[in-house]
Amino acid sequence: MKRLEFLFLGVMTLLAITLTGCEPQIIGTLLQSQESRKIHVTGNGSVVGEPDIATLNLGVSVEKKTVAAAREAAAVAMTAVIDALKARGIAENDIQTERFSIYPQYDYTENGRVLRGYSVNNTVSAKVRELETLSGVIDDAAEAGGDIVVVNTIQFMIEDTTPLQTQARGLAVKDAEAKAQTLADASGVTLGKPITITETSHAASPPIAFAKEAAFAEDSALSSTPIEAGELTVTVNITIVYEIE
Repeated sequence: MKRLEFLFLGVMTLLAITLTGCEPQIIGTLLQSQESRKIHVTGNGSVVGEPDIATLNLGVSVEKKTVAAAREAAAVAMTAVIDALKARGIAENDIQTERFSIYPQYDYTENGRVLRGYSVNNTVSAKVRELETLSGVIDDAAEAGGDIVVVNTIQFMIEDTTPLQTQARGLAVKDAEAKAQTLADASGVTLGKPITITETSHAASPPIAFAKEAAFAEDSALSSTPIEAGELTVTVNITIVYEIE
């Protein structure tokens, strides 16, 4: 039926040009009217899940009078941190160096810039696959690294989001279809089949709070670091273009 309508439109357009000598712009107007017979909608679906993995970014930061002294102090402390991570069951291939730097440090006086010493920073990322051990991992690493340990961030993730994305995708399609049907009903037209479907998706992570460096144990009797994994939301957004029959 649609082919016949389109063929009829083409024949009528050519006939109009032949009989009346109408301008080519008329063809564009007619074709544009056909093109505009569409409904564009965006649907979204969200599914909440619990994280099952955490990436911990931590390391050491030290300043000494010489590069050699700073590097040595950082090396000793970082080795102890990595050993503590491994002792907690974190696999070697789940530990990766993220940053290593050596920078001169200056004091600024009335007489100009004065070299104060050198800072060494060494950080790693560690994947913690058993979240119930995360608090202990942080505490042990902090104790091993001593006063120069630095804990930068904790990022919680869901290692395989495929099942959640599948659920969210179905919800997004239903949401888009409902919106399109509402628009069609309100406009007095009949909703046709989808022409194009475009998807985007993302997982949103909640902000995570954890103890500051100063709160880590000098006294082994201090409480363990409280960590809450919370929930993650997997969201799929879909844009669908429907025909208008």
